[in-house]
Amino acid sequence: MSFNEEFMGNSPGVKPKIHLVERKTSDVLEQAEALPFWTQDYTQLSKGSFSGGLTSVTHKGLQIFRETMNRAVDEIACAPQDSYVIGLTTVIEGDATWGLMPVKENSLITLDKNSELVFRTSNLSEITAVVISAQRLEEYAAQVEWADLRKMMANVKPVEILPKEVTSRFQAALVDGMRYITEFRDSADVDQMWRHFEDEMMSTCLQTLLQANQNPSHHYDQRIHRYIVNRVRDSTLSSSGYPLTIGELCTELRISRRTLNHAFARVLGITPVAYMRNVRLHKIRAELQSAPHQVRYIASVAAKWGFWHMSLFSRYYRELFGETPLETLTLSRVGERH
Repeated sequence: MSFNEEFMGNSPGVKPKIHLVERKTSDVLEQAEALPFWTQDYTQLSKGSFSGGLTSVTHKGLQIFRETMNRAVDEIACAPQDSYVIGLTTVIEGDATWGLMPVKENSLITLDKNSELVFRTSNLSEITAVVISAQRLEEYAAQVEWADLRKMMANVKPVEILPKEVTSRFQAALVDGMRYITEFRDSADVDQMWRHFEDEMMSTCLQTLLQANQNPSHHYDQRIHRYIVNRVRDSTLSSSGYPLTIGELCTELRISRRTLNHAFARVLGITPVAYMRNVRLHKIRAELQSAPHQVRYIASVAAKWGFWHMSLFSRYYRELFGETPLETLTLSRVGERH
């Protein structure tokens, strides 16, 4: 099996699994070999004992990784074939260059498909990046964002300085996504989780690239915004246990992700993802309150509305309603007896 076949998860007769690597290193050559699916040549530049770390999560042509090093290193590397690299320099202490351009902390860094990377790290560095199959991201851009990714990439420099709120949002998506998938990668529902995670990650990458392109937003009548919100609610309620991804919603409504986000920002001031989650949480709360003695397991009610992991579900529920699902159920049972 080639690295590229394993990266894409399309080897015949092999069911793809989430590929996880977590390593601490004490040698620069060991560090160069730690990142799976890449070919890399590292040369340590600054003197002293080397210490590095790597976390990588890969599945079906999408990889997220975080790499740290305590020494300046000259890197010459190639990503998996036919894939884009989009990331952030989350820690930079000292001089560094990416693609021969100076790079500072929290810069957006990109690598076009099938391009060689030349990265000169600082004395202390950390980068967090996503690697995505070019075909998947290009198709997603065309179908969901109505955007030509090749034109977008042509207008993005290897290093871009973006507003802090944009890079913070991108960093949160990378870090939280990596943590979440790492924690639940052995779950029976991991394929459903990955489908939504992959959709959100591709969308976040494209939104960040659009910011770099400084594409203008479109403006529509408020009634159209409300219509979009209502259609999303209808779709959320009808799909229940298998909620649609944002990409699927955009395809169904025949609108771009930018239009969807703008509608929710104008009408409700929250994201479509948060709204869809809240709609489902409200349906669960209604069931816990309306028929508390018919509820044997809260987890069953949660799963019916697409929440497969109780800890995450409970956190969302408590944040929204100020009490746990069990507290809701207990209070409802007490109230029903009186």
